[in-house]
Amino acid sequence: MKKISKPLFTGIILILIYTRFNNPGAITFTFGKFFSFFSVFIYGGIISFLLNPILKFFEKNKKIKRKYSILILYFSLFLLLGLFFSFIIPRLTRNISDLVENYPKYISVFESSVQKYRHLFPFLKDVNILNELLLLQQKTLIFLQQEFTFLISQFLGVTAKIISLIFSLIFSIFFLGNKEYFHTLSKEILDTFLSKSLSSKIKSLSQKIERVFLGYLSGKTLDSLIIGGIAMLGLTILQIPYVILLGIFITIFNFVPYLGPLIGIILGATIALFTNPANTVIVIIFLALLQQFDAWVLEPKILGNSLNLSMFWTIAAVTLGGSILGALGIIIAIPSFALTKELYLLKIKKDNSHNIVE
Repeated sequence: MKKISKPLFTGIILILIYTRFNNPGAITFTFGKFFSFFSVFIYGGIISFLLNPILKFFEKNKKIKRKYSILILYFSLFLLLGLFFSFIIPRLTRNISDLVENYPKYISVFESSVQKYRHLFPFLKDVNILNELLLLQQKTLIFLQQEFTFLISQFLGVTAKIISLIFSLIFSIFFLGNKEYFHTLSKEILDTFLSKSLSSKIKSLSQKIERVFLGYLSGKTLDSLIIGGIAMLGLTILQIPYVILLGIFITIFNFVPYLGPLIGIILGATIALFTNPANTVIVIIFLALLQQFDAWVLEPKILGNSLNLSMFWTIAAVTLGGSILGALGIIIAIPSFALTKELYLLKIKKDNSHNIVE
């Protein structure tokens, strides 16, 4: 059997890229059909990929047998999901509904505060604050209504796929329980159908992808959860309402470098301004110090310098990833750029070593 060589493999990739830009519907349709047919296996593989480091920790550090490690792992996972849907979701829904219901009252309180201190800000002299706030209220309510409609449709779509999710979890357990077998099988498939050189390069690339992506995603998730938890605790002490809503937003936006923490501070300050104006400045200072703690202490300790991307390339990665894949693109763009940079540097190092030998 003739194996696929590097030039042929490169040619196939170039044809796919050309087709993607000249006839995007063909590739989208083909991959869509493939993904829908194998979705339970793909999702199961992704779940097992993300949970594998925790399984390794139980097996190697705690010396727990695999079957018991998997039992503990999935029991903890289902327990966390149960707590999330029974505790977090109802309170989050209540936060949003209360915010929408009390919004006119907050606008009135804010308008009164502005009128009280209006003389301190001459540039507000000719501005009709009430009209501007009412216009903001209308736009906000329209936005929330649209978002609620979208979230409901998404929720219904998710509930329709519960059976698929259950099967994905079952397959993830099977993949984790027999991971050595599937690892060996994937190697045999590569060695059978690809040339030795190409197979070796794909294996090396897969190891780098696992190290960079798993390291970043697991580290950034832990970092964001810690920052979100500290934010919720601090905002609770400062008597700011809607801490569940704010904590979730701060956790999510913490995945976006540079701009994300700023958005979190603005959201916290806005809620404080409407609900507890006396503590607004304290909330801004607290969230700003929290983000500095994250940037200088927590994130370097958890992630280290593994990505080593400058501010320019980080922002470029987030912008490009977000424009192509939305929220998912923002999350995976940074490790993708970091991996590309690492491969580029390795290529340069390899070329330089060849030149020295010659």
